Amino acid sequence: MSSPSIRSTRAASEKTQKRLALLVRAGELFHQSLDLEETLSNVARMAVESFADLCLFDLLDESSGKLYVSVGAHRDPEIESSLKALVTPLLQGESRGIHPARRVAQSGRSYFVPTFDERTIMEHAASDEHEHFIRTMGYRSKIVVPVAAQSEIFGALTFVRTVEGEPFDPEDVQAAEELGRRAGLAVANAKQYLREQHVADTLQRAFLSDEPPRCETLRFHALYRGAQDGSALGGDWYDVFETGDSIVVTVGDVTGKGLDAARLMVQIRQWVRLASVVSRDPGEMMRLLNRAMLLERKNSLATAFIGVLDTKRNALFYVSAGHPPPFLKRGLRGSALLPGSDVPLGATDEPEYATRRVALDGATLLVLYTDGLTEIDRTPLDGEAAVAALIDDDMVLHAANAARFLERATAGKHVRDDMAILTVRFGMSSGEWRFDVGDSGAAYAIKREFLHAIAETAVDLDVAACELIFGELIGNAVRYAPGPLSLSLSLESGGVLLHVMDEGPGFERPPALPSDVWSESGRGLFLVAALSEDVMIRRLPGYGTYVKVRLPRAAARPAQQGSARGRATAAVG
Repeated sequence: MSSPSIRSTRAASEKTQKRLALLVRAGELFHQSLDLEETLSNVARMAVESFADLCLFDLLDESSGKLYVSVGAHRDPEIESSLKALVTPLLQGESRGIHPARRVAQSGRSYFVPTFDERTIMEHAASDEHEHFIRTMGYRSKIVVPVAAQSEIFGALTFVRTVEGEPFDPEDVQAAEELGRRAGLAVANAKQYLREQHVADTLQRAFLSDEPPRCETLRFHALYRGAQDGSALGGDWYDVFETGDSIVVTVGDVTGKGLDAARLMVQIRQWVRLASVVSRDPGEMMRLLNRAMLLERKNSLATAFIGVLDTKRNALFYVSAGHPPPFLKRGLRGSALLPGSDVPLGATDEPEYATRRVALDGATLLVLYTDGLTEIDRTPLDGEAAVAALIDDDMVLHAANAARFLERATAGKHVRDDMAILTVRFGMSSGEWRFDVGDSGAAYAIKREFLHAIAETAVDLDVAACELIFGELIGNAVRYAPGPLSLSLSLESGGVLLHVMDEGPGFERPPALPSDVWSESGRGLFLVAALSEDVMIRRLPGYGTYVKVRLPRAAARPAQQGSARGRATAAVG
């Protein structure tokens, strides 16, 4: 056999071995976790190390039927960080034809472009923006395969090699189709698990779903999230209710899992309410709980925190039975842990539960939680420090739901233990708005309130520019971050700040004029930066994006738009 033939045979063998190694490793990853996004991310990153330069998992949204980028990976980390924001709009814009990923998701048949040239680029592009993306990325060869299992198509899996790599061949298509089949099984298993988890979570929340009290100067947010270890029910609880002129807040955690723990949790939660009828003193309430628990379950333990908010005396009276200490934040400063803890419930017959008092002067946020929040992939002390860092930052005060913000920003999707979070926000809610960006009626109403609010400030603002800034930020959220949106105003250093926080995929790049001046993508943030005195953009992993804008004063509007880039900053949270 000639040397060229030997080299060719050896090269083909090496390619086959690489494909087999890819499938074996992918099979291991698909079975490591029921966290779908984590699994797909790991597979995509592995693919760009040995098989492709770009890998995209585009899944179908169950409610709308639209494709969205679930996971994207690229050999260049800088490109990878913005793939979701870049590609998701391309899946929706089809001014020149159907997008290949959507075609595959509809038909269930693979799509293969062995080599791109000028003609195939024009035939392939679903829109002008898609064509620009193909040229910018340097497409050379492409495979799109269905992500399917059990006769159901969940989306499409795309592999791209750029001008620097050799084209795909038919054997590569077969390997890609096998990856798509295994990904489909992973998606099906994850969806089944989520359905089962949803049933358990729904039942648990039904135990906890009383409407919180309404108060002008207090706002309550609560959240329960079950563990992702297969446990159905847990023993974590929260509660908040009125008793006379005071409000009781409580959280706790029964040891153990399953139906027994959940049943005892429901009992303790009701015992707290009954105890509040007998006494308003938290220490006495805890002693009554301990007696009831010893009568009911002699071998069970639970930790608990009971606080009584006395709005007339502007103070919190509280007691802790071995429970993690709550955080109290004052003003925009850092937070502090409430001191003092006694023995858990059920530990002894005659415990000493001492009631403690803390003044609430200047308080802005109280955070009660169970240890599931602070013990996620960390030691308790490290977890406590991570939560404290989030609360110390003033952005937590601008979230639509502080409990959900802390859970998502701290835990993401990796929950090893049940967690319950209850937050109390102090102060009047004027100058704060919360709504779903899909509610256009609410957006218009809030816009009117926003303009009225800035007109009432002592700062002479450029109202027209502020209105445009508001509209561009809302429009940006509508396009890229559907779901809850929070907006608030604050006075700092003689200026007026607008805080906007969404729960979308997140972005972090400073605003810049897009290369295509007619493109909608990126232009809105550039206008915001050009019109405002300062812009800060912060990506919040696991949550979304936080944008802080110093609104322009009438006499201090920037003279040139060219200064926008210098005044806009971005940070990664």
